Amino acid sequence: MKSMIRLVTAAAVIFAVTALRPAHDVKPTDLGKGTEFKGKKIEMKDKGEVAYLLAFTAGKEFEATTDGTKNTDVNLYVYDGAGKEVGKDDSPGPKSSVKVTPEKDGKYKFVITNTGGENTVTFKVTVAQ
Repeated sequence: MKSMIRLVTAAAVIFAVTALRPAHDVKPTDLGKGTEFKGKKIEMKDKGEVAYLLAFTAGKEFEATTDGTKNTDVNLYVYDGAGKEVGKDDSPGPKSSVKVTPEKDGKYKFVITNTGGENTVTFKVTVAQ
């Protein structure tokens, strides 16, 4: 009986974590090489989400940032080529920042979510020299 209760409890916890985690199913737009990316202004709706791909070289740290014009809640998630989350900033407010040092050459997916009303968000990426 105790093992059945543990199984049901574990299943409930897994379901809750999966249900509460953002889906990030939006199709990403490829923006090319991270070293050549100059930034982008995004008009985001309430509960909106956008995704971008940028290519980076192994060993060169990059910092991705968002900055909204209004005091809303903008979040930033970064995934490697295998889909593994390698960084996130889901703190409250319109600004987000994530630093990543790629282990290998490849494309990284950036997902930006807006959970607090319409906003104009600036997305920038800086690559270390």
